Amino acid sequence: MKKTLISLSAALLLLSSSAYVYADSLLDPDQNVYVNEDVLETVSSVNLDYVLDKALKDSHNLSLLALKYAAQGSKKSDLEQQMDKMSSASFAPGHLPSTPEEVTNTGNPLLPNLTEPADIAWTVMQNNVMNQMMQGMGALAGGMNAIISAQRAQMNTAAHQLGTDQRNSLLQTDEAKAGIRLQTIAQYVQLLGQKKQLAFMQEYKGVMEKELLRATLLSQQGLASSEDLLTAQKAINKQKDDTAILLNNYRLGLVQLSTDIGISYDPNLILQDIDSISVQPIAETDTMTLLKSSYQMKSSANNIDEAVWETDHTVTQNTYGETYLGVNVAINGQKNEQMQLDLTKKIQSTYNDAKNAYAAVLTEQRNLTDVQADMKKMKFRYEAGVISKHDLNKFQIKVDQNETTLAAAKLKYYVLTEKAKAMDTGFIQ
Repeated sequence: MKKTLISLSAALLLLSSSAYVYADSLLDPDQNVYVNEDVLETVSSVNLDYVLDKALKDSHNLSLLALKYAAQGSKKSDLEQQMDKMSSASFAPGHLPSTPEEVTNTGNPLLPNLTEPADIAWTVMQNNVMNQMMQGMGALAGGMNAIISAQRAQMNTAAHQLGTDQRNSLLQTDEAKAGIRLQTIAQYVQLLGQKKQLAFMQEYKGVMEKELLRATLLSQQGLASSEDLLTAQKAINKQKDDTAILLNNYRLGLVQLSTDIGISYDPNLILQDIDSISVQPIAETDTMTLLKSSYQMKSSANNIDEAVWETDHTVTQNTYGETYLGVNVAINGQKNEQMQLDLTKKIQSTYNDAKNAYAAVLTEQRNLTDVQADMKKMKFRYEAGVISKHDLNKFQIKVDQNETTLAAAKLKYYVLTEKAKAMDTGFIQ
């Protein structure tokens, strides 16, 4: 009954997000194909909170981990019930008089003392056969008990391992949630950055087209060469090619994000900006503290504890089995030490990347401040009639480019600070 409930739960979980369609293969009538027809939500605008919520709710990976945890629990309960129902073979030992002395003086009122020689001989022979049969049945019961005991020990070990696997599955689920969150943030930020870059490239394209028009007019007046025209046209063509490539990448990213969170693809989907990215120095947590809270270190510790438990509870037939168990403990210990080293390197690398991103934001802020100051000077020169409106517009593009670069630096900083914060919760990547 429990297995049936688990199967129903699994089916309902799968059907909750998708409607599965059964189809016959046209090439092979015996080959079945199962495809799912997703029911997608239609939206015109999204923000990061909405995307994160949808990504966690619609994650197939989390669904699989939930099914895995349920399957492990079901199998563990099944093994424990089997162990409870396994009973030992029992046989009460007995002995029948099997010598002339015993049959003539049984000492048992229920067994009369024999006096006739023929009865004595026949009884002795018959009882010897019966005693041998009872000894064989006793040995058989002992052998069966040994087998049952070994099976119970194996099932007990398997059930305990499943319990450890369940604990690790819970850790993997929490780790997967943190991983999905960071991955989704990175996806969203990348799309935001590409969107801002596309907007700037469109603006820059307009300035370049005006530059080409200016060069054409000057050429007609004999003030510009055909080489100047060709250079301006090549720049526009390259800009168009770069914009087309970036636009294709943006649309592909938008399709992937829409698929991940279960919404209909809309090339005009509005991605709202991330509110108030506060740029602050990176606060570092002690490495040992991060390691102790790490999902991977906790899972590794569970594996070590399981290996130690097995050395005390596994029934082995010889020293080779005991040696294997001891080596298994050592292997898990070595894996734990190697994981600690690897995670320590990742912690150091994450903090280093985050600090570099913070420094890059400060640099871009300073660059933008400098170019904005220069822009004020350019406006003064334009108002004084020293430079043309065209030159002023060209310089404004430089300001806009610095603003775009600063926005990209802030987005990168945001992703890396989120990655650093995730380490405090146990997720180290």
